[in-house]
Amino acid sequence: MREGYGTRAPGAEEAEQVAALVHEAERSQDPTAGARTPAEFRAVWSRLDLARDARVATAPDGTLAGYAQVDEVRPGRLHADGYTRPGHLGTGIGAALIDWSGDRARELAATAPHAGSPATLLHYVMLDGAADRMLRARGYRLVRVHQRMRRPLAGPLPAPRWPEGVTVRPCDGTPEELRRVHACAEEAFADRYEGVGRTFERWSADLVHERTDPALWVLAERAGRIVGVAVCDLTTVQDAPSGEVCQLAVAREARRTGLGKALLLAAFARFADRGATTVGLDVDSESPTGAHHLYARAGMAVTATIGQFELSLPAR
Repeated sequence: MREGYGTRAPGAEEAEQVAALVHEAERSQDPTAGARTPAEFRAVWSRLDLARDARVATAPDGTLAGYAQVDEVRPGRLHADGYTRPGHLGTGIGAALIDWSGDRARELAATAPHAGSPATLLHYVMLDGAADRMLRARGYRLVRVHQRMRRPLAGPLPAPRWPEGVTVRPCDGTPEELRRVHACAEEAFADRYEGVGRTFERWSADLVHERTDPALWVLAERAGRIVGVAVCDLTTVQDAPSGEVCQLAVAREARRTGLGKALLLAAFARFADRGATTVGLDVDSESPTGAHHLYARAGMAVTATIGQFELSLPAR
């Protein structure tokens, strides 16, 4: 890194500053990126060894100029995130944080109970940018392309048409209900690229935090069984309220019935009722269900293209 810059572990009280840094970095590459909140970082940090699994880069004046973390998604699969604040690009922060994340991932992969087994480290970064080039230079390979999509919510929205026998309601937020939603989502995504899903504990840590409102979620039931869900959240985009469809899942027996489209349109309506002016989501561009085509037909347009890069970590 350039002289005067350094790295250290973040303090638990710095969640607000880190959230602002990360949002600035994301918005510089995609102006429609949703704002990251301190609550999200506090939730993530609660499961990390903050002193060892995260780093902030500091500028010569002591302000935060970069951030990175390494998180174990499940045994043998680690996820790294890294960001450089606009105005500090070209100072070596990005390269330093990528190298730190690789070193930390190797340490985690070598610790019990996973020692002796191969592991994979993954990054999600904008394609064709500096991070893309740095990852490729370090032996990472592009394995998947994801799209960030968004649409405005102005004007009349089409009403959802529900398949016969389906009833719709919000989520009540109880632990029992959350487990049923998780089970539906995991079953629906069983044919995902990675093959293995998330435990309930990991899923709830990723999607349920202190500002989550399950009343925004859309649950579709048939004969007492949840057959479709839209997990929804509110965020801020370009200083205006916006909706985010965090997960949209349809059980296999309910596919090709129009349920996915109905869930999406119902989510649009709930966001509009809460004053959101836009709605966004992320989708695998090679989704085996063709979800990206459904979203495009519903008026959503691609605002960013994100590469999923992976690095194999040999067994130690």
